Amino acid sequence: MERELAKVASRVRKNITERGPVDTRVSIMNHFIILKFTAKFTKPEAFMLEHMHSHESHVFADYKLKLALMMKENFNPVFSYIHMGLNIEDVETTFFGHEFSEQVTVFKMNKDIEVLLKNDEINMP
Repeated sequence: MERELAKVASRVRKNITERGPVDTRVSIMNHFIILKFTAKFTKPEAFMLEHMHSHESHVFADYKLKLALMMKENFNPVFSYIHMGLNIEDVETTFFGHEFSEQVTVFKMNKDIEVLLKNDEINMP
């Protein structure tokens, strides 16, 4: 399921950013789905991210919040398809790495994904 979800996550991320990630990894732990995207930013994009992050302002925090909300909006239909009633309760995203090339997004789901998998209650697209 993690491999298939990584493919879906790459497509959704590409729809959001208009460029797909270089690599996407997915981990599932109980109520959490963890997405790790590796991206290749242009030099101006990397400069902008570094500038927003290094200067005390709410711009970077607002950017991360808006990105997280956009991801929630785009991923909820996918999760609803996977299992009726499955949705995101909370989302957190952060960047790290050289030129902010790594993005980790953690979705807290309203149901235990591992239990759904054990009970064969998952429908992959």
